[in-house]
Amino acid sequence: KLESSSVQTIEHLLSALHAHGISNLLVKCNEEVPVLDGSALEFCNAINEVAICEQSGEWFALKPPRKFVLDNGKESITIEPADSFTVVYDLDYPEPLGKQHYQFELKSPKDYEEQIAPARTFGFVQDVGYLQSKGLAQGGRMDNFVLYGKDGALNQSLRFSDEAVRHKILDVIGDLYLLGRPLQAKVTAKMTGHSDNVELLKLLQREMAVV
Repeated sequence: KLESSSVQTIEHLLSALHAHGISNLLVKCNEEVPVLDGSALEFCNAINEVAICEQSGEWFALKPPRKFVLDNGKESITIEPADSFTVVYDLDYPEPLGKQHYQFELKSPKDYEEQIAPARTFGFVQDVGYLQSKGLAQGGRMDNFVLYGKDGALNQSLRFSDEAVRHKILDVIGDLYLLGRPLQAKVTAKMTGHSDNVELLKLLQREMAVV
């Protein structure tokens, strides 16, 4: 008899799997997937080091039948039918981040690896306590996220000038892969986090009877 279990910090791994079209994989870990450097790049590197086996069977994409909207005034996320999978994201934080906008269409794993996978988790000095509760900012371990102070990134050199918004797209790609299928949809989001992404996922499950 199998017992239920839970695993944390899966979104970066799922994001890489989504981008590479991998749907059948055995993952062995303890109660959480390693954060590594705070991005999905090392997962992509691991995938590229081994062969991907094409398997028989039907693996269809999910296309929403209509537009779905979640909006609480401060955060919003919508998904609507499209011919490909595209994520459009807007961030609006006080400086030094300020406003950031990025649009990414998932055309190939290479595009993902170049534009999205290297973008790392980020946080703010005033939120260090929260970050530590999530396994980040632990003592001397300051290399698995980007920490922002009033003058900019304190502990890392940015990989992109808009690395923060790219990481938000990375998370959306990963969270929505909990559906277990690729998407033919356009996702438009503003200032959302994991809870918003999962709420949208649950709405899709109810409306489309996705098991």
